[in-house]
Amino acid sequence: MKKTVAHTSLHYFELSENWIHTQIKHLKGWERLVLTNETKNLQTVDWHPKIYERRRVLPVGFRELDSIAMKLIGYYPSFYHEVKKAKAKLIHAHFGPMGYLSMGIARKLQIPLVTTFYGYDASELPRQSPSWQENFKDLFRTGDCFLVEGPAMGEKLEALGCPSEKITIQRLGIELDAYPERASNARGEELKILMVGRFVEKKGFIYGLRAFQKFLETGGKGALTIVGDSNDSEGSQRIKRQMAEFVEQNQLQGKVNFKGLIPLQELKNEYPGHDVFLAPSIVAENGDDEGGLPVTIIEAAATGMALVGSKHCDIPEVIQHNKTGLLADEKKVEQLADHLNRLDRNSELRAEFGKEAARLIRKDYDAVKQGKKLAEIYDDLC
Repeated sequence: MKKTVAHTSLHYFELSENWIHTQIKHLKGWERLVLTNETKNLQTVDWHPKIYERRRVLPVGFRELDSIAMKLIGYYPSFYHEVKKAKAKLIHAHFGPMGYLSMGIARKLQIPLVTTFYGYDASELPRQSPSWQENFKDLFRTGDCFLVEGPAMGEKLEALGCPSEKITIQRLGIELDAYPERASNARGEELKILMVGRFVEKKGFIYGLRAFQKFLETGGKGALTIVGDSNDSEGSQRIKRQMAEFVEQNQLQGKVNFKGLIPLQELKNEYPGHDVFLAPSIVAENGDDEGGLPVTIIEAAATGMALVGSKHCDIPEVIQHNKTGLLADEKKVEQLADHLNRLDRNSELRAEFGKEAARLIRKDYDAVKQGKKLAEIYDDLC
């Protein structure tokens, strides 16, 4: 008889958080139940777990009562009921706040609680809200295991008060079949560079644009594609305006292509058409950072793209300097531009980095292998 794990997530799932779905899909040996406030983008994937969606299942009045009760007792009674009904042996919460909201259910049912921290929850949130610092201290005392993408993220949790013995590195795997390795790293008439992500400060896209301009000024021939867009926040809209103004002021309209948000399948098709993946992430002014590393780096590396990125969070876990790619200090435009020039001039180096990057991803970031490892973590806790 298979054991059941209850996954809790505020949304299931944002397109920029599709890696939550990938983890759950490839988990082996466990029945999977997802508890969420709202489902999104389910039409983009070909497999679905069993899902309990508060917004759809509960009538408006009952949903309001459920939310009021959550504020009083610390968890959603509806989630508690579903976990109990499923006889779940373990809860896996995605993002720190959902771990906190799952804590009372785990305690009441006396089952283990696993929480994965991904980024803003370990950087921006506790810095901006002292109350979350205290909430996380409670979570660290109560929770059984805390998963992170890499050692940099683990150090953040330790700094927040999480015991080191409760922290485990669990890498985010990708479906390798969807990202075949390229046969050649030979470029055409110009170097094709790709940046992917939400238009938020921590992505460092303005520094990527400045580096691209510097690359052109120093003799490079290339084109830059940017996949992504802003959200409804003023900060994100400001970043979008800043990028557009930079392109216009520097007459880069013919060299920079803003593709906007595109479906996941279209994004997969972008990697083979580009030579270099650029990831100039930074720590934002509000403290937000990547936490671990963007999954788009993992995807690009799997295809054998040459990689250029910043020494930020766990990015160096995949972009290993002078082995799988080239690293620059945060916000150092000239370093990024020098790296682009170096790769522009040396196709053999691009090929060498690409092969090493693809080899690393197939070894350590395979979704199937990571699904088995996650099951082992659950089994040990139970």
